Amino acid sequence: MKKTIIIIGVLLLLVSGCEKPRIIQYQPINLGTVSKTTGIKSVSQTDNVVTVIFETTIGSKYSVQITPFGEDTPVIKEGFTAVDNTTQKVYDLSGQSKRDYDLTFIDIVGKEIKYPIVVK
Repeated sequence: MKKTIIIIGVLLLLVSGCEKPRIIQYQPINLGTVSKTTGIKSVSQTDNVVTVIFETTIGSKYSVQITPFGEDTPVIKEGFTAVDNTTQKVYDLSGQSKRDYDLTFIDIVGKEIKYPIVVK
């Protein structure tokens, strides 16, 4: 019985050794255009709906996070690729707890801008 198992194992090794090696082609990750402009142009709030106009670079990737002040886990997290020099986003925070929040705007190179928001 042991000899049969050993013979089968050796045959499997021989057969697998005769296969042509496979070269795995990895797809490059497109990080987008390097941002030349990253900023918050304006923030307006009506009740608990926040409208933000960001200064962006066309083709660059950005991330927006809205996090309760003093915490690490965002309640809203969104990524986008800019298609214009300014990008408008609207965030409805009416379902969130009444407290202070940080709106964090991050570009592809890691530049980070924070803006305080108060949900009443």
